[in-house]
Amino acid sequence: MTSRGQEPGESIDDAVWQDLVARFNDTPLQADTGPANSGPGNPTDRDRVDAIFAAQPLSGAGPRDYQEPEDPHDGDFVPPDPPAFGSGNPMLVMAWTGAAGAPLLLLLVAMFWRNAPAAALLGIGAVFLACTAFLIWRLPRHREGSDDGAVV
Repeated sequence: MTSRGQEPGESIDDAVWQDLVARFNDTPLQADTGPANSGPGNPTDRDRVDAIFAAQPLSGAGPRDYQEPEDPHDGDFVPPDPPAFGSGNPMLVMAWTGAAGAPLLLLLVAMFWRNAPAAALLGIGAVFLACTAFLIWRLPRHREGSDDGAVV
């Protein structure tokens, strides 16, 4: 079934799109330009845009052609070597392991050991609470220095 003015293989959307494109190409850039404003003495908006691009042609430089200015301090900073892996405080390492590992262990128990005894679940929960409480207790109570934290 076809509508008026359509070919058998053409859809309504194609006709609407072609009409929209045709009206867009015929529309001036500003709404106030009309027959009274256009003429030999009054250039249209398209003529103004063409005149701007003729006066200021586009350069061939793009964003990848940008050259960053030389920084005199470039290459001066050398970060210190990180501490050895096992050189941390053992109590902090165990606390972080318990605080992060207990929820993962509970997830694994829930997936693979469905009939785990309640004592095991309560023990894992107690380890999590104790490790988290220890980490909170170790937080600093007072600020060191007078900066606002924005210093790198």
